[in-house]
Parts: sequence; structure tokens; C-alpha cells
Amino acid sequence: MANPATQAGNNGVSGATSGISGGDTAVRKSVSQTEGGTYSASDVYSETTNLRFAYTGVECDAPAQSRA
Repeated sequence: MANPATQAGNNGVSGATSGISGGDTAVRKSVSQTEGGTYSASDVYSETTNLRFAYTGVECDAPAQSRA
């Protein structure tokens, strides 16, 4: 897992530092795609600090991204 949620209280939470490389915010890619003969996913994404999850250890990024 590239960006697992860490423990915070009784649930999991993404981090507070920004940036994909070296950061640990939750990154969500846009679901928008262009219409036509082929589909290409949008490069638009959002970063959310301190995003809470029901469990610790889950992947914060959707889709999962390399943090190397």
C-alpha cells in the first residue's frame, strides 16, 4: 500500500502534509472521462487532508498511486 490510513482515535485518517510525492494526503482522481471512440481518464485530482476512514490501514488514494 502506498498511502495507508494511520490510527486516529477509533478509526483511520489520512495525513496532513500536502503533495503527492512525499505527502500523505488522500488523493482522489476525477471520474470524468472524455466521450468518443476511446476514453481517457482526466488528470484532475483533489487532495484531502485528514480524511477519515472507518478502519486503519486502508489505502487513502483512489486509485492507488506510487509515492516513490
